Amino acid sequence: MNMLAVSLRRAETRTLRMILNRQHFDINNRCVIEKVTVRTPMRYIRIFPNEACFLHFKRGQLNLASATGKTQIEASESVLLNCGNYFADFIQHSSGGTIEIIAIHLYPDLLKEIYHTENPPSLKPGYIKIDSKKIQNTVFITQFVNGLNIYFENPTLVTTELLILKLRELILLLLQTDKAATIADLFDQLFTPREVKLKDIVQTHLFSDMTIGELATLAGQSLSSFKRNFQKKYNDSPANYIRIKRLNEAQKLLRISTLSISEICYQVGFNDLSHFSKAFKKHIGISPAEYRDRSNLLQNELN
Repeated sequence: MNMLAVSLRRAETRTLRMILNRQHFDINNRCVIEKVTVRTPMRYIRIFPNEACFLHFKRGQLNLASATGKTQIEASESVLLNCGNYFADFIQHSSGGTIEIIAIHLYPDLLKEIYHTENPPSLKPGYIKIDSKKIQNTVFITQFVNGLNIYFENPTLVTTELLILKLRELILLLLQTDKAATIADLFDQLFTPREVKLKDIVQTHLFSDMTIGELATLAGQSLSSFKRNFQKKYNDSPANYIRIKRLNEAQKLLRISTLSISEICYQVGFNDLSHFSKAFKKHIGISPAEYRDRSNLLQNELN
């Protein structure tokens, strides 16, 4: 088992401890529709190598990071995930530390079977920049999600035929909220294998609080492969390159913004103020507070 697989296995074990309740309905031993309640805060790694997913949040908040994007989803909002790798930060809900999620999993082989006479997905290889997108919650999307509650309350009502009908209903609703003209267009968007570019991952998450290992996961690479490819691309190690970029951004914010030093620390991707201050002083030669004071003094003299 490689290091990436070991890391994911450990993350999955931690996640299981955070799941408070889960109900799911399957077709051929694969989960199609599920309702999950999780304890927050929690960071969750999810790998969709050949699967798309519709998520709706009954309560709580989610910060979703993919290889090429970041999306914030609030309570009662929905998001459609293309196949790919994701980190999900579940944020504590104000009324009690849980989040409730409705997930509908879309498998290309199952959808091909359902739509075998209606232009099934072609799965053409190519580069797609958008991994996930919010879905405009129409009254029909809301009614569809709320209508699933009766099946979670009465699971004996659920059959394979009913699940297929629900998948068809969701696809039709998604077509109404998407620019895709046909089912085939929608499926191509969801399931086209993506060539993830290292540059896009780095630029998207340069100021996120993600570790080098987490960036490697988004790239679908082991940590050692990611470091090796990064060195070839940037002629520097990931840790050094990202640290310098973050500290340079911090310098700019200290000069031009009124954000507190603590706010700047977190905004540029550090998650510890003490570590940020030490790194800044080592890089610049003075503390963030001293740097801001000198910048303000110089600006006053110029004025």
